[in-house]
Amino acid sequence: MSNTLFEKNIPSINFISSRWPNSKIYLEKYFFKNFNRPDFFKLTTLCLKALKFPTRRNHKILLRNLSDKCNTNFNNNKYHNFHHFKAVLLISTILAVKSKIDKNDAFLIVIISLTHDMGHLGKRILKKPYFQEKKTIIDLEKILFKYLLNGEKWRRIKRIILNTFFKNFPNYPKDRVEKIILTADVASSIIFGKKNGLLMASKLKLEINYNGHSSKLYEDFVTLCKQRKFIYFNELE
Repeated sequence: MSNTLFEKNIPSINFISSRWPNSKIYLEKYFFKNFNRPDFFKLTTLCLKALKFPTRRNHKILLRNLSDKCNTNFNNNKYHNFHHFKAVLLISTILAVKSKIDKNDAFLIVIISLTHDMGHLGKRILKKPYFQEKKTIIDLEKILFKYLLNGEKWRRIKRIILNTFFKNFPNYPKDRVEKIILTADVASSIIFGKKNGLLMASKLKLEINYNGHSSKLYEDFVTLCKQRKFIYFNELE
């Protein structure tokens, strides 16, 4: 168990997960007050270390390629940008540590949490509800093909990414990796208090062409999350 709050200038996963929820404040500061472009290669490496996953050369090449791709934000997205990626990545890893996930699933959690919105356009195409998720899958397959793919594993990755489309979340997914990813994806906008939640809602509304107030979007979001009982907010509160 780590007694050090920061590791390579990044919040220590083991420190935070072992002291949760009292340590939530440190993660909040890192998410909402650190605006530097994150080093995703360093982040993913530390996440895998916390999950006790032994990284080999091919893993590091893959992580480097994915990290470079996710650090690109051509569309200057307000919500689905590299700060959202780092939040989902770290929260997913904390949940995985607390859940004592096995090593094979640990690697998938880090890969999917980092890349689930890779190449996001910053705007929803309302007539094509899964357009963004399918675009991410196509981009991800090009990178993963050499390193990771087998039929069963790839079908699992595709299903989880498609299910991150919030309006069509499955109510009771049986896949633990999927539960963790979907939880972390929405938790990053909710678990750090209403003030931060409203801030994230104000950014999200620009991307989804929402015409109402940010407060209404936030409240609807919280209500919907509570209705979907599979989301493990008890572990994050």
